[in-house]
Amino acid sequence: MDELTEIKKKFRGLRQQTRKGDLFQSLGPIISENLRALPSQGFTPVVLPENGEHALERFQTYDHQLDHRNDDILNNIKVPPILDEDIQLAISQLANPSPKYRDTGAFLFLSDIIQNELISENQLRWLTQSLVSDEQLFSHILEPENDGIYGRSFSILVLSLLLFTQRTKTHFMSADQLDLVINQIALYVALERDTRGFIGTNGWAHAFTHSGNVLAELFMMPEIMRADKLFLLASILAGYRELKQPLMMGETERLVEVIMYAANAHELYADYVLLTLKLWRKDLVTQRGLKTEAQWHQLYNRSRFFHEIILRGSQNVPKKLYDYAEQTKDYLT
Repeated sequence: MDELTEIKKKFRGLRQQTRKGDLFQSLGPIISENLRALPSQGFTPVVLPENGEHALERFQTYDHQLDHRNDDILNNIKVPPILDEDIQLAISQLANPSPKYRDTGAFLFLSDIIQNELISENQLRWLTQSLVSDEQLFSHILEPENDGIYGRSFSILVLSLLLFTQRTKTHFMSADQLDLVINQIALYVALERDTRGFIGTNGWAHAFTHSGNVLAELFMMPEIMRADKLFLLASILAGYRELKQPLMMGETERLVEVIMYAANAHELYADYVLLTLKLWRKDLVTQRGLKTEAQWHQLYNRSRFFHEIILRGSQNVPKKLYDYAEQTKDYLT
């Protein structure tokens, strides 16, 4: 994937320029320009896991361990380790279109062993490294909507749990690994274009809601420098700007909640969000006479974003953002 390699290089450069203070007002437009320059990709076959029942049986062998962990510790009963091969099996099943194997199987298993601290720090590091790998996080991401969405979206969701652990319990990530996580997530939230929420009998994809979860954890981490949080904020807003598909199942609400958290945390972020809102309005002024489905989706996505700012209430939003959203709400409806 030469295109992916090239845009990764560009994003790393933009992040470094942001750190140096060389970019602020132009950061979003530059990211958008790079996203628009990506050539469209055709469909390629998505290889899906087929051993769902076997995986479910493996996960269920740990049920007693998960249910009775505290009692076992109190009674000095040795808790057997979680096998690496079962963690790997769960990683692969995150890509399963069936919610039986993906949600109640792999995700629930990984969630339980992470939150109950049943895996070692080495395993936490290895799991993180696997989930932020190009093969996991960017699988089929430059192609039209496809089944690759499940693996990407649920990798991001599990990453949010790992970052919560890093932030509140065990600092298992090295500085280098956290640096990689920031690079990969910034690129992911800018590139993702599959806006589907609930998909037929396959359940939730919800990539943008999961993106909100992982960004929330990064924004709350005190060890991440302000410039990196600004770069993450710019990446999600630029990605949102370029969406040509609708977000209609609560994703915008979650993203606005997280972005307003950042905006309330420091005036720098509030100023950047205001610049972005003004840029979006300028887009619409210069793009009169909307003709395509994609253009209308962009209009309504942005309209929902503005309205969510207002719905959060003036007491929960920086005044400059609330006032601007109020002033422009009629133009965007």
